[in-house]
Amino acid sequence: MKQVRGISLRVINEISVSINSEQELQSLLTIIMNSARELLNTEGSSLLLYDETENNLIFDIALGQRGGILAARRVPVGQGIAGLCAKDQSPIIVNDAQSDERVMHEFDRESGYVTRNLLAVPMLALDKFVGVLEVVNTMDNRNFSNMDVRLLSYLSNMAGISLYNRKLYNELKLRAEELDCIYTISNEFRMAEDISEVVDGIMKSIRNVLEVGRLSLVIKESGTNHFKLMRMVGFSVEDHDLRIDPEEGVCSSVFLTGKALLVRDIETDLDDYSFQPERYKTKSFISVPIIRGAEVVGVLNAADKKNGEVFDDFELKVLSTVASQLASAMSRIESKKQTEQLEKYRRDMETAAMIQKNSLTELPDVISGIYTACRYRACREVGGDFYDLLYHSENRISIVVADVAGKGVPAALFMEYSKTLLSGIIPRYLDPAASLKKANQEIYEKTQTGIFVTAMLVQIEKEMSRIRLASAGHNNQILYRVKEKKIEELSSSGKPLGIYLETEYMEKIVEYSPGDLLVLYTDGISEANNEKLEEFGMDRFYRVIQENAEKKPEEIMEILFEEVDRFRNGFEPNDDATAVILRLV
Repeated sequence: MKQVRGISLRVINEISVSINSEQELQSLLTIIMNSARELLNTEGSSLLLYDETENNLIFDIALGQRGGILAARRVPVGQGIAGLCAKDQSPIIVNDAQSDERVMHEFDRESGYVTRNLLAVPMLALDKFVGVLEVVNTMDNRNFSNMDVRLLSYLSNMAGISLYNRKLYNELKLRAEELDCIYTISNEFRMAEDISEVVDGIMKSIRNVLEVGRLSLVIKESGTNHFKLMRMVGFSVEDHDLRIDPEEGVCSSVFLTGKALLVRDIETDLDDYSFQPERYKTKSFISVPIIRGAEVVGVLNAADKKNGEVFDDFELKVLSTVASQLASAMSRIESKKQTEQLEKYRRDMETAAMIQKNSLTELPDVISGIYTACRYRACREVGGDFYDLLYHSENRISIVVADVAGKGVPAALFMEYSKTLLSGIIPRYLDPAASLKKANQEIYEKTQTGIFVTAMLVQIEKEMSRIRLASAGHNNQILYRVKEKKIEELSSSGKPLGIYLETEYMEKIVEYSPGDLLVLYTDGISEANNEKLEEFGMDRFYRVIQENAEKKPEEIMEILFEEVDRFRNGFEPNDDATAVILRLV
């Protein structure tokens, strides 16, 4: 196995798996720090995250003798080695720290630590600056070299993407929880705080302008036929009196007819209504409906003019106009809130799509001599398909292609969970059938959501020119034998992951010849529909492979998706589409 300064590719792969398997942010940061120290054999390491609002770096975690001094310290961009690294976004080697004026020596003075040499590299994710990764003092007193830069840059690139994804994931999770709370509250009341502010302003204005001593606002409770006192001015009631019966009392005619009620004299105008005159100082009041569309959603009441006079048509018109404005404000605010929620949902979906894109492995063009190509396309903003490649050794590689039942956010979240779970299990077992069995148990016991996932796990063993595979209810895959110019379907028995606790998975071993094509895919390709609801089908799929088998995997992939799009002819896709093509050696 290839060695890089005593560090094997297996160790690097183990670090990669460890970083990509960790979900909790602080634990991830610690893993990155420990990995940096181990990879470069240094006394200490630091991770400084970029604060865009303050334009400085924060020592989020520092390991080693001076870790306690540096924790939570801030470094302005452009100052010190880390700050200069951030400013130029390029690595910096310092092999004589004591005489280098760029080094911030006050950290050493505060901690009593002596920095001999240090290396800083930027952390980037999708060309976005995330922070700086720094190691100090080689254990063997050697100078840092360009090889160290390459090693630490490799770790920082991997760590930067992982950190970026974790933050996006946390933001999405938090936003999903917020949306759930908004949905629950809106179902019960649909009265935002902004509406309360409007109501308070209207009640205050009415009291001051019309000089009214007693005001009340009755609002229909969302989703019911019940009315409740939302605001009271000039009086109070017990909690059990807040509920208003729309078929009883002085406001019943307003609720039932949607017409305003002007009472000049309680004793002469309210023969048919029950009334408690002892509660009022005068004998006159007004009740006007609040109408949205054709529905009465509330009533605005005014009583007890401070000058003791009766209400007249002027006050009736004023209050009717105010009630109409209140209804318009309620509609406008609710509509605005719904629009904001939809926009927020759209942004959340964009964030989710970005997380999915970043979480899928970017396959190199060539790995261990095997030429590769991959393509993932969700039919909505986010989807449930995924693929992954796990490098075990120069002669052994695992590839998994999977399809989560369902679409949208639930499938996307389940996809992330399943992918993370499998990426941790597969390297431990190195056995396709055993790996799927363990993953099935974990998914069944820990999710209980009713969602399941089909998967095909393939392990390529180059030294033996064979493929070991196991299927969890996934559609048949393709091995194209170049010499024979023959398509061979790859399949194995096994239930989808997450349906039954005790499920056995059968392993199948298939020998191959160098140059053969391995095509792994989800049924979003073979079952793609056109406007006539015809399927693309396996015959067309096979023809694309056979006619282009001599081309590079990336060229075959491009042709395959072009043929699917041509067949669909603009018809909306109804499933995610994923494919991985490998030229075996």
